Amino acid sequence: MSEKDVKRVVQYFYSIPEMARILREEQREVEDVYDTLKAAGGEAGHGGGGPGRPVELAASRAVDLGVWERAGEIGVKLEVLEGDAAAVRACLDGLCGRYKRVLEMRHRFGYSWGKISVKLGVPDSTARNWYHKAVLCLGEALDDVPMAEELLGRASRARTT
Repeated sequence: MSEKDVKRVVQYFYSIPEMARILREEQREVEDVYDTLKAAGGEAGHGGGGPGRPVELAASRAVDLGVWERAGEIGVKLEVLEGDAAAVRACLDGLCGRYKRVLEMRHRFGYSWGKISVKLGVPDSTARNWYHKAVLCLGEALDDVPMAEELLGRASRARTT
């Protein structure tokens, strides 16, 4: 995988927790809509209208709003994010500690090279060298990930900034 692509995947990896948080929040909202419709359908049944009619109305409203489809989409997206995170984490875990730290400092925390070198206690050139080697090693590991091209495609489409 090219250096540019590896950087894109690493940035995507570090943005996955926030993307998952947003999806879980939306999932709760969709479930609240479903629960509200379900409750409204159940309450309407006490006044008559025939058995099953309130449930049919609630189900119809849920279908009209696309509640079930959206809930399913969110579930699939969360599974994909979790799978991507696990695949990249496994590759990162294969790196030595200093390589992993320099990638994290640069992409997760957005540290400057000066700050990275101070935190690692090494010259700026050494920090940059470790970073370059980390990207190369990670790229080789990512090439071996099943469906690496799909992972890269998702990383390319993700909003990571």
